[in-house]
Amino acid sequence: SSAASDVYKRQVNTMIIRRVTMDDLEEVVNLESAAFKMTKEQTRNDMVGRIENYPDTFLVVQEDGKVIGHIFGPAFNKRYIEDELYFNNHPNQKDDRYQMILSLAVLPAYRKQGIATKLIEALVQVAKKQKRQAISLTCLPKLIKFYEKRGFHNEGETNDDIPDPTGVTSVNMVRTL
Repeated sequence: SSAASDVYKRQVNTMIIRRVTMDDLEEVVNLESAAFKMTKEQTRNDMVGRIENYPDTFLVVQEDGKVIGHIFGPAFNKRYIEDELYFNNHPNQKDDRYQMILSLAVLPAYRKQGIATKLIEALVQVAKKQKRQAISLTCLPKLIKFYEKRGFHNEGETNDDIPDPTGVTSVNMVRTL
């Protein structure tokens, strides 16, 4: 039955990008806490609120049934990320002009394969459908080139109140839609 095994082979390496569900909670907690060196307890509370409040702009990439990456953030009425967005999860509002990216994370074994780019582009499509004007994020200086290659522009250093464990000031990166 070589036909059956061909079908199986084709389906083994299926990668899909979709909206998060509460069933993804443990996998996104593990991914996020590892990527950003946070405790799982702290991360779990944050993730529950994010999944409940803006599931439409919280996307996961799944391969062979396993979540291997995610991207998420709320819509916001200001151009740049502010502290409150990390701590208070609020539902997306129709009139918010900006789509924020609070996190983009891919499991180490799956990096350098274009998955982060696919996640960004998937969120761009959601943001365009929702009539947002731009996508905004903050990143460390070492990631500026990565985001510039994906259409973002460096709009200068963030306010000092954005948490950064290393003492390096992050920058605001914005991509117009």
